[in-house]
Amino acid sequence: MKKGFRILKFKKDKPIFEVKDISKSFDGRPILKKLSMKVYPGECVGILGPNGCGKTTLFSMCIGEQNPDNGKIYLNNKAIDQIPIHLRSKEGLGYLPQQRSVFNMSVYDNLLGIAQISIKDIKNQKAITEKLLDEFNLQHLRSLNASVLSGGEIRRLMMARVMINKPKIVLLDEPLQALDPIVIQDIQKYILKIQNMGVSIVITDHAVKNLFDITDRSYVLGEHSVIAEGTSRELLKSSKAIETYFGSNFS
Repeated sequence: MKKGFRILKFKKDKPIFEVKDISKSFDGRPILKKLSMKVYPGECVGILGPNGCGKTTLFSMCIGEQNPDNGKIYLNNKAIDQIPIHLRSKEGLGYLPQQRSVFNMSVYDNLLGIAQISIKDIKNQKAITEKLLDEFNLQHLRSLNASVLSGGEIRRLMMARVMINKPKIVLLDEPLQALDPIVIQDIQKYILKIQNMGVSIVITDHAVKNLFDITDRSYVLGEHSVIAEGTSRELLKSSKAIETYFGSNFS
């Protein structure tokens, strides 16, 4: 699935999300060194790079699972690198992990359970649950236990659940992994649907074409930091990105 033509201008003066000079080492081994990136309101930004380049570590620090050794993380111009995970969520940061992550209960209760934590009014809890069941094509699955869902159905449920807190930005860690081509196209459609709701997105995946189909621009990681950034056309002209990640035969 490719993004259709659209006239969309991103406000480049104030990023909604910014990672500034982030560094992280494990047992003296550097993983990231002074990595910086910006995401502007409404953008879908890709993170590319070989295994071990630090993509998962970057996401882990963004959500508060790990602390950076140095650097700052900003959401809506507010530093969030010193606040716990649940408060980052309240500030508008959503996260969809790479692994299958649902409760052992019905699809409906998977959504309602999170709504009960986030929303006070019972009527509103049920209303947002029904709305998300509709928007992510889950109504026909509402009574099924989430443990029996297919890979694509699980991804839709996880994306619906992320949207309960009305995030400003969502981090998607390899949401297209291990899916059939036709299912990938379906999930891409829902990722773009989230973006069309006005939510910024940062997404990782090893299938470069799948990422280029839906992102507005991307960062390529290597050598512990960003080695290239730009649109797909710009990245494929970057000698550093070709040498480190794409290879000379990629087109």
